[in-house]
Amino acid sequence: MTRAAPNGPTGPATRFEREIREQPDVLGRILDDPAPAEIGRALREAPPEAIVTFARGSSDNAVTFFAYLVGMRLGVPVASLPPSLVTIHRAPLRTAGTLAVGVSQSGESADVVEALARVGSDGARTLAVSNRAGSSLERGATWALRQGAGEERAVAASKTFTSQMALLARLAVEWADHDEGRAALAAVPQALRDFLADTGAADRAAARLTHADRLDVLGRGLSYGPAHEAALKLKETAYLHAHAYSAAEFQHGPIASLSAGDPVLLLGLHDASAATNLEAANRIREVGADLTVVSADPDLLRVAAAPVPLAPGAHPLTEAFLHVIAGQWLALRCATERGLDPDAPRNLRKVTQTR
Repeated sequence: MTRAAPNGPTGPATRFEREIREQPDVLGRILDDPAPAEIGRALREAPPEAIVTFARGSSDNAVTFFAYLVGMRLGVPVASLPPSLVTIHRAPLRTAGTLAVGVSQSGESADVVEALARVGSDGARTLAVSNRAGSSLERGATWALRQGAGEERAVAASKTFTSQMALLARLAVEWADHDEGRAALAAVPQALRDFLADTGAADRAAARLTHADRLDVLGRGLSYGPAHEAALKLKETAYLHAHAYSAAEFQHGPIASLSAGDPVLLLGLHDASAATNLEAANRIREVGADLTVVSADPDLLRVAAAPVPLAPGAHPLTEAFLHVIAGQWLALRCATERGLDPDAPRNLRKVTQTR
């Protein structure tokens, strides 16, 4: 949403919106960063048998996306480990020979920093992903990837999340030496600009959520991490009790809690998961739930009560980034429709320290 700012020209009315709109330029710069290609070549020459990751919140959602991409393209298993295994429980993790990845936008999350340093001292090669050069996370790491997103002033992450996704995706496609993946990532900045140029369908979908108090958010594969991130943004900014599930897992139990009129958001990729997403969507509509679908898949969009069409023909890797920005936009619009300030969510700080 844009409106006249006090004593200023027409433009984004919140920091959150401004930073959402900065993402195409931020991701464009990441495409020019030589570091992911250099690290990818090193991993191609001496690949680990497995990857372990340490992250919290949005950063862990970026790791979930990375786990699917690495599994699909490289066949390497990725496990997201709770940092507390190291910081509190002092577990004797056997991580020698793995690649350990620590992700923290500040680079100062004490538990992630400690966990990465510990497994590095035990023989793992380590990769630090952060938004600040010289961060504690970087010190002692084998390699570092820097997001270069600039200062993010809104509490809810937007550009620091997609920049983590983009760096990790570039690492995966460079490691796999995958030209199709490189092209899909190169298409992301313009795809995001095109989405932001016409948000009408997303605005209408957000208006439907104004009076909701709960929301189930579904995704699969490359959109499972984005589904978790969309749910988190809706919790943080609009105070919705939003919960993310795999579209398959949702049918194994959580669907029992669904009643007629309850809202559901499905982020549907136009890929191998399309048929299973359509199955889930049909079951949800049979219950009478209010289904919003963000997708380029015409069959899936036809089932939706509130369709948010994406431009057809994009690679699923490109679509995953569109699912993220759509989730951010729904959170922004839902918050402002409810009279809330998305820049100042209650009970939250920009950097949270845990152990």
